Amino acid sequence: MQTIGERLEEARKRKGVSVREAAEATKIRSDYLQKFEANSFDLDLPPLYIRGFMRNYARFLDLDQERFIAEYDSVAAAEGRGPRRVETRENYGRVEFAENNEAPAGKRSSVDQAMLFKYGLMGGGALLVLGLIALVISFFSSSTPSKTTPTATTAQTPLAQPPADSAQILTFTAMETTRLKIMQVSDDRIIFDGALARGETRPFRMTGKLRITVENRHNLRLEVNGKSYEIPTFDAKTDPRGRFMLE
Repeated sequence: MQTIGERLEEARKRKGVSVREAAEATKIRSDYLQKFEANSFDLDLPPLYIRGFMRNYARFLDLDQERFIAEYDSVAAAEGRGPRRVETRENYGRVEFAENNEAPAGKRSSVDQAMLFKYGLMGGGALLVLGLIALVISFFSSSTPSKTTPTATTAQTPLAQPPADSAQILTFTAMETTRLKIMQVSDDRIIFDGALARGETRPFRMTGKLRITVENRHNLRLEVNGKSYEIPTFDAKTDPRGRFMLE
């Protein structure tokens, strides 16, 4: 008649796995499995652990668990090894102490319920923290004034402003590319000196007397406060640059 260890070894080889592979699958130390297959159960472990390992190994090898446990109990009783108290919690391997590994359908064990409750609390706390962070970010985002990107303008070109009682708005439109120079007479300050491309329009705010020089009067159109203003005709001999005063 085969011993317990012989039947375990035969079932493992029939399954086509090594002792190392069986140890990885069952989470039981390989030296324990080797002793089981050598029919040596004199391990420095409580009988409760040994019975649990035997049950797991038999289940892995598709053997009758209850039969192997009964035979082990008989061998242990014959050798005088009774149950003893567990003194330590050394990590011997994964042991299933319950006689039936599966809980009744529709029910959870107290351990499962405690774990579910614990993870539920952790998940709820994490969601609460994320919600608070989102509220803080939203508060500071709404409190921070938005920054607007200034529109690029030419340094020499003043922005058109609504005219005061004593101010007028001059608008030059280039019919063809030409040059234009505008100077404030009171302080000789140059308001604009540059070229206008074809179709380009430049508004200027006039608050005093201006000296205006144009390259070609026919290439410019002038409006004062939205009304057309005719640029004077110049004598090419006396004033070749085309200057005129405007106030």
